[in-house]
Amino acid sequence: MGDDFSCQVKKMALAMGASLSDKDLDLLPEIRHHGSFNYTKFFEYMQQFQTLEEREQHIRKAFQMLDKDGSGFIEWNEIKYILSTVPSTKPVVPLSDEEAEAIIQAADVDGDGRIDFQEFSELVTKEKIPNKKK
Repeated sequence: MGDDFSCQVKKMALAMGASLSDKDLDLLPEIRHHGSFNYTKFFEYMQQFQTLEEREQHIRKAFQMLDKDGSGFIEWNEIKYILSTVPSTKPVVPLSDEEAEAIIQAADVDGDGRIDFQEFSELVTKEKIPNKKK
């Protein structure tokens, strides 16, 4: 697709709440034919992407489930608790304080020893793979 056209398609996708990569554009079915734009094909293609608002709602809900004390942060004791309650068919060994701290450090961008919503959101959306609606 032409650069200007690709830019416009990306802008339309953003207006619909989805962010398209160049790879997504390459997978887009032929929507231009003799200078006209096939909106029907475009909208059908866009249905597979979850809107940014929907994605953020799901991430926020997951964050709130992990933030047991409602402080707005996921702290090491919450990580330990959550991971100790995950069902498993094998015996579960509780995390040590050091292991829980290592999990926090992996996501803790600002170095305050806890994970805020932004850090959590960045952690779970690192791959930027579009989510499909089910």
